[in-house]
Amino acid sequence: MARIHAFEFEDQTWFPALIREYMTDFLSHMGGWSKLPYQPFTERLAEAVRRTGDARLVDLCSGGGGPAVVIARELQEKLGRPVGLVLTDLYPSASRQEHARAVLPDWVQLEARPVDAQQVPRDLHGFRLVCNGFHHLNPEQARACLLDAVTQRRGVALVELTQRSALSMVQIAFGTTTQLAVTPFIKPFRWSRLFFTYAVPLVPLCTLWDGMVSCLRVYDPAELQGLIAELPAGDYQWECGRLPVPKMPTQLTYLIGTPT
Repeated sequence: MARIHAFEFEDQTWFPALIREYMTDFLSHMGGWSKLPYQPFTERLAEAVRRTGDARLVDLCSGGGGPAVVIARELQEKLGRPVGLVLTDLYPSASRQEHARAVLPDWVQLEARPVDAQQVPRDLHGFRLVCNGFHHLNPEQARACLLDAVTQRRGVALVELTQRSALSMVQIAFGTTTQLAVTPFIKPFRWSRLFFTYAVPLVPLCTLWDGMVSCLRVYDPAELQGLIAELPAGDYQWECGRLPVPKMPTQLTYLIGTPT
């Protein structure tokens, strides 16, 4: 199946911020439940962070940041030392950040300003991570994201749990139906969240659409290798491929690059 960069609601500047926030809250809530899916990737990420010596991850396209927190916590265990985490997003939500400050560990920082993955501020030092968000970038933007890391001599890693397959779409559809069960337990509790989930179901419908489109947009290893090939030749070490997800009939796609 060829990659299709179709329309996603979350990417649109006109899309209501409240609905976007509730969609990303759900994804963060589900993505932060277990470290198991990311363990094979985190093992390789730990090797890369050992090479660079970074003491902090800078997560791009964070949304709610759930998976990034899981990965950073697992990374600390594998490295046997503290590793900080900065959550950044192109559309940061003040209300979500206020809640996150109250519930996240003190080693997690929240970047209040909008951060474009193609032009990361130079003062955001650390190993860059894009967790389940690289598919939001079209090929030109994806190339610019990697080029910016190379230009600034930063380690960069990305991981995607979805694939361009019928199985992945079925898994997304099933996962989205759980939104109807877990929404009352997503923090912070808001009556408007319930209204736009059950009475006027904009949140689950838009989440389902964006999830399906994410499967069509995700890059496969060959396409990631093609993006790398278009970068200026330099002293970077790249690792790219697929890894089995423990106890699940699927694989994750990953890319890791470090300056040598």
